[in-house]
Amino acid sequence: MARLLAALDLIERVVIALLSGAALVLACQSIVARYLMPGIRLDWTFEVIIFLLIWCMFLSAARLIGEGGHVRIDLFLQMMSMRKRNLLGVFSGVIGIAVALLLLWSGIRVVEESIRWQERTTSSLRLPLWIYYLSLPVGSALLALRLVARTFMLATGRIDDRSGHETLVSSSGEDGR
Repeated sequence: MARLLAALDLIERVVIALLSGAALVLACQSIVARYLMPGIRLDWTFEVIIFLLIWCMFLSAARLIGEGGHVRIDLFLQMMSMRKRNLLGVFSGVIGIAVALLLLWSGIRVVEESIRWQERTTSSLRLPLWIYYLSLPVGSALLALRLVARTFMLATGRIDDRSGHETLVSSSGEDGR
């Protein structure tokens, strides 16, 4: 499982970087075209930028779960014992898995409907909207996978929940990174 998550992490990093870079290039092109060369202004740049950034957002959400990087209020968690923190971490992981699976299911339905109705964007590209909508089930599936791995590691004591930053626990009982 660790190898799968490491490979997935690398793929996600590369895809997020490529999508973000493409969005940045298109945004710069749009700005230059608007003010310096109105003749090369494209009507679809903002539409594609939105597609790219939505994909980045869903992929990044899964990565943050894997790193324990989501924002949370830990005032009360810091007052609890490590055992209680881990139990709450497992509980929130189970809730998160349920929500991710619900989003996966509903995302698949939205994609199916978009394909059935042959929905397209309004720009000159006329991109199929299912490409945009597909970010929801793909991101939700990755989110569920990361949540399952994190919840399993918390439940089995492979990581400790330390104020939002999980720490691997070595076999000798010492913390390690």
